[in-house]
Order: sequence, then structure tokens, then C-alpha cells
Amino acid sequence: MSTKPKKFDIITVGGATRDIMFYSSEGELVKTNNPAKSRLLAFEYGAKLMMDNLFQSFGGGAANTAVSFASLGLKTAVICRVGDDDNGETVIKNFKKRNVDASYITKDKKAATGFSVIITADNSVREHVIFTHRGANNNLSVKDLNLDKVTADWLYVSSLPKINWEKIMEALIKTKKNIVWNPGNNQLKDQVKMKRFLKRTQILVVNRDEAMEFKKLKSIKSLIKYIHDLGVKMAVITEGEVGAYVYDGKKYYFMKARSAKAVDTVGVGDAFSAAFTSALVCGKNIKEALSWGMRNSASVVSQIGAQNGVLTRKQITRK
Repeated sequence: MSTKPKKFDIITVGGATRDIMFYSSEGELVKTNNPAKSRLLAFEYGAKLMMDNLFQSFGGGAANTAVSFASLGLKTAVICRVGDDDNGETVIKNFKKRNVDASYITKDKKAATGFSVIITADNSVREHVIFTHRGANNNLSVKDLNLDKVTADWLYVSSLPKINWEKIMEALIKTKKNIVWNPGNNQLKDQVKMKRFLKRTQILVVNRDEAMEFKKLKSIKSLIKYIHDLGVKMAVITEGEVGAYVYDGKKYYFMKARSAKAVDTVGVGDAFSAAFTSALVCGKNIKEALSWGMRNSASVVSQIGAQNGVLTRKQITRK
């Protein structure tokens, strides 16, 4: 006897990690002439660096956005892969604590839970670099999607494995649901395959450096229009403390980032993307969606960790 798939407002697909965060006052931000790598976080070569603080937290695109979606009142499930280990159990417990349905997480018997080391410049720079071991995230496959057991009108897709990621996208697109895509490096480096899926993507969210992977254009309007013309219904480009741009084929939108004391920039992009998407899921217009995104990202940047500081629906709609 078949049972109906469990219905959610949104399902996130992608990675989940256990993070360890180091803070050092010895990092410096270096600007370059390379448009694709305009800024570098540098530490003295050969030096023994002192870490001022250490924290353990959670990360991964699917995980961070799922926590935000749930906090904003959407019925949320996450599809990802963790190791059959202590870190995996900790990741799952965190999802349950944050009201994210973790029933569709696959435990990998052969690979460890994804793990990231994040080094943040603990000074006026407040920027970071992430060294990540994808672990079990690399083994996510079509079989893990559980498309016969779960459904939603919206699917949020983050970074996918290097091998066979396009098969996952094909399976998700066949559901004919609204797809929001925040592609990872593995997808951005495979432009030929990636462009096949853009015509079936409702919203594409990238930061400015990632957008430059599509075409080296200095004009943000030309760049976002170029991405939109590849087939996406709505193109979104974020630019850190500057703000975010949206183009829906008819009108350009821009909103400045909200001023906030930056404590930690990890997960800020995920916080923006999740809140922006949540607003659209709730029937809000693009201006309101940008406002939600800016409010959530400003709150997350003011706290340590990618999932701390995410706002509730009541908080984000407060005047």
C-alpha cells in the first residue's frame, strides 16, 4: 500500500558540515587586479600564527539555509549525507533542535561527516577563509533524494558533489517545482553542464566573484542581465557589505546592506539567500524579499557561527 509523500514548504539539498572556527588578529586583506579573486586573506608566510579564539559550530549550504527557513516559519526538510559517526549524530541533533525535519538524511558507512576549518581575521577586516573536507557530502546521489517520500513546492539547491552532480539536478528538475540554486565551485567550474539547467531554475543566487565565472564584466547590470539571459527567471548577485542586486527580466533592483557590527561573516550569504527566498515563498514582492535578506544577514553577521543570529518571522517583519 503506497503512502502519500510528506509535504513541506521547502526542502534544501546539498551539504552539511561540522565546523571548527579559529580567530586570529594576524590576517590582512589584500586587494588584487584579478577580477575573479579581487581580495585575498593573507597571513605571513612561514609564521607561527596565534589563534585568539576557537569555536565549534555547524555549516554547509543546505544546513545553514534549512535552519533559516525553519526559523522563518517554513515547514522545512533537509536532504544531505553525513557520516555514521559522532559528528553526524551531532549534526542531526542540531537539525532536530532547530525544527528541521532530518528524516531524509542518509548516513554514510564509508565516509566521515563533512568537516570545515574556518579561519577568520579577528580584527577590523572580519573576513574569513574556509578549508573544507566534504567527506560524506561527496557521495550524495540521486538515491538520497527520496523523491517518492517527500515533496515541496520549492527546492533550494546548494553545493553538490563534483561527480554526477548533474544527475541530481536532472532528478530535481523533473519534479517541476520552483528551484532556487546557489551553486558550489564544482558546478561553477562546469559551465557547459551548468547552463543546461538554468532555463529550469527559478532563482539563481551567486556572489559577485561567482557571477564573474559566467563572464568577466565590470558592469553589475551587464553581468546580472547576462546571467538572466542564460535562462533563469530571476538572477540575484550579492556583494557583501555593499548590498544585493536582482534582475527579473523587467526591472533591476538594488538594496544596500544594513549596517551591523561584523563579528563573523561565515554563513552570511546563506542567511541572505534563505530569507530572500522565504519572503517570495510567503508571497512577498522582490523589494520585501531583499529587505528580509538584508535583515537576516545583518543579524547573522553580528554573531559567531553560520546558524546563530537567524531571525524568526516575527523578528524579520518587525518595523
